[in-house]
Amino acid sequence: MIIKTKSRIKFLLKGLLIAFIISIMLILLFTILLRFTSLSENRIQSLNYINIILSSAIAGIYVATRVKEKGWIHGGIIGFAYYLFIVLIDLVFFKEVNLMLLISRLSISTLSGVIGGIIGINLI
Repeated sequence: MIIKTKSRIKFLLKGLLIAFIISIMLILLFTILLRFTSLSENRIQSLNYINIILSSAIAGIYVATRVKEKGWIHGGIIGFAYYLFIVLIDLVFFKEVNLMLLISRLSISTLSGVIGGIIGINLI
């Protein structure tokens, strides 16, 4: 049981790392799109939601395919932890957080992770 728990934690941490790598790649892609296309800066909020959804879902898929059970729970944990970590970074640099925005994005990230976990568990 201890080995199984350690490997789950390892997969969850790797999933979290994957979510952040995907986020960074998407931020770079969106920055290039904003710079070199006619895409307006008014779309930044929409692009941010796309980033949260894709990062959480893909990390959820990864974790569920590795853990091989309870994909929706593990995906939800990844989505929740991913956005919670972003909020902590936000607090360090900006010192304030909009509570309604936090709750909506945390919910979206968790739900995306759950959906990714469900997809991942069905891929194995």
